[in-house]
Amino acid sequence: MPLKKARILSLKEAGILSLKEARILSFGKIRISAAFAALLLWMSAAAEGVPRMVVPGGQSVGVSLNYGGAYVDDLGDIETADGLEVSPAAEAGIKKGDIITELNGDEVGSVDEFTKRLNRLSDGEEAELTVKDSGGSREVSLVPVRGLDGRLKIGAWIMDAASGVGTITYYDPASGGFAAVGHSITGVESMDGGDIYKADIVGIRRGEAGAPGELIGVYSENRRKIGEITSGGSRGVSGIVSNPENLISVRQPVPVGSKDDVHKGDAIICSNIEGGDIGEYSIEITEVNKDDNEGKNIIFRVTDRELIAKTGGIVRGMSGSPIIQDGKLIGSVTHVLVKEPETGYGVFAEIMDQ
Repeated sequence: MPLKKARILSLKEAGILSLKEARILSFGKIRISAAFAALLLWMSAAAEGVPRMVVPGGQSVGVSLNYGGAYVDDLGDIETADGLEVSPAAEAGIKKGDIITELNGDEVGSVDEFTKRLNRLSDGEEAELTVKDSGGSREVSLVPVRGLDGRLKIGAWIMDAASGVGTITYYDPASGGFAAVGHSITGVESMDGGDIYKADIVGIRRGEAGAPGELIGVYSENRRKIGEITSGGSRGVSGIVSNPENLISVRQPVPVGSKDDVHKGDAIICSNIEGGDIGEYSIEITEVNKDDNEGKNIIFRVTDRELIAKTGGIVRGMSGSPIIQDGKLIGSVTHVLVKEPETGYGVFAEIMDQ
């Protein structure tokens, strides 16, 4: 198996030009950027059937999703001074996953802003909300109620952004694109873009049977942005790297394997479980499910004693860790078997890439 204490390479050391610092190359009278030249080379290679090459990730990142309003994470009843339990939002047809974009004609920029405006209303005064979902926008009217704390409420848990720790699966130097996390994030279908930031792991809550563990991460000093999230779904998030100098890797570019390349046997995962360092850890693929649609195409068992000693196996925050077998990127870690933290699941790289 590859050495776990592999030296971290900058993208320049890995033989990849920074998109930001790309020198201008001259081709006769035509001058094009190195990034565009790389894209042309990639398109040419693809046309000739050469496997797509990507840089495996493993770097922990802070994932921040923006909703362009107040995202309804859940609904709940408000207890009033009269002893009633009501949810004006639910009664008005608001549902989990909706986004409140306007209150009485004014844009809602944050949850704090929405709450302050709501509490400027008088008791019994109607609130006109503009609410959007995947089908478009609609107008909703409701009358907020005053809770036991004396504040007006609508009976919905709302948030203006979501954040957490995930792992970059790969970076494509030809297109500047990246993919991360490997599974769906709450509200990702409703997001209005987002960002990923360099993160450091400052602690580990070790996984035990029946109690999933977790990587505890923080944004790195000066909140160094890596790129913008442009899309998301059941296979995680993807976007464009705008600051490649904030990326790290332990490997040279590798080809993206197809599901037919995946087989039972030894493989490795790349993951950042301490500080800002990426380690390579041995696993054994025990089952391959080519027809699975739930992010569980690959079932594997962690065999690396160091990883087991530190984390107990697969823990939250490792989702998106690249899986490499026979020198190819074949998948991404997605889930852990709660009752057996040494057992994990992965999605095929070719599915994640679609």
